Amino acid sequence: MWALAFYLHARHAADAKFVKELLTEFNDRYDKLGSELQFAIAHRGDFEKETELRFIRYFNLCAEEWLFWRAGYIYDPVWNAWKNGMKQYSRDPRVVALWENEKASDSYYGFDFKNVTSDL
Repeated sequence: MWALAFYLHARHAADAKFVKELLTEFNDRYDKLGSELQFAIAHRGDFEKETELRFIRYFNLCAEEWLFWRAGYIYDPVWNAWKNGMKQYSRDPRVVALWENEKASDSYYGFDFKNVTSDL
C-alpha cells in the first residue's frame, strides 16, 4: 500500500512540475510578444510583415496552449484567462483576416482562434 501512495505522490509531483514548466514557458513566450502585439492593435493601418510574423507566432502559442489544455495539462481557470487575453486580439479585423489566411494551412492542431474567442 505504501508503494502505491509513494507512486501517486511522485506522479503528482512530476505532473505539477510539468504544468509549472508549461506555464512558465507559455508566459515567457507571451511576454516576448505581448507589448508588440498591443502596440500593433493600438495603431491603425496595415500590419507590417514583422507584425504579421509576430501574430503568427502568437497563433502558434495559442494553439499549443489549447492543445495542452485539451490534453488536461492546463487547468480551466488558466485556460479561461488566456482565452480572455485572446479575445482582445480577436476584436481587431486585421488579426482576424490574418488568422483566416493562416488557418488555411491547417497547421494549428485543430485550434481555431476565431471560434475559441467567440465563445467568451
